[in-house]
Amino acid sequence: MSVPVAWVVGLLAALEPKAPWSDTYEKTAEAIARVSESEPLFAADDRGEERTATLLVAIAWYESRLKPSARSKNGRWYCLYQLDKSYLPNAEKALSDPEMCTRAAVKILRKSLAMCKARPPNDRLAAFMSGQCDRGGAESRYRMFLANKLLREHPMPPPSGGTSTARAR
Repeated sequence: MSVPVAWVVGLLAALEPKAPWSDTYEKTAEAIARVSESEPLFAADDRGEERTATLLVAIAWYESRLKPSARSKNGRWYCLYQLDKSYLPNAEKALSDPEMCTRAAVKILRKSLAMCKARPPNDRLAAFMSGQCDRGGAESRYRMFLANKLLREHPMPPPSGGTSTARAR
């Protein structure tokens, strides 16, 4: 399966249609599509790539309102997903490289999903949110709710013979 870049752009625009940085949506969508295809967080038989893409969009919206160059006032949290700069190979570059930021986020998300596997599914991002499975449950649920809402209200279009996927780029 392939994640259409145009579909991801549509998700970004649906959540933050008038952002001053909306001209970055194409590049952000390409990164999300590529990473969702190459490193899905969920099983293929569970719409893995699609669920990964909507989760990444939801988290980026909550954390940065989809602004790739977002940086916290204290200078510790960087890029789309507001990652601790220690998780980024080059924190400054991550501000203009959404794929670097997205790949780092997926590593942390994968660790959180595994660490918190005893928690209910919608609470498994707790470690991503707080560093621990016993904190961050509400924040995890908010992000999972939005990802599931995006899946429901904006389903990925069925595959076509076109070349609008990340792999074709």
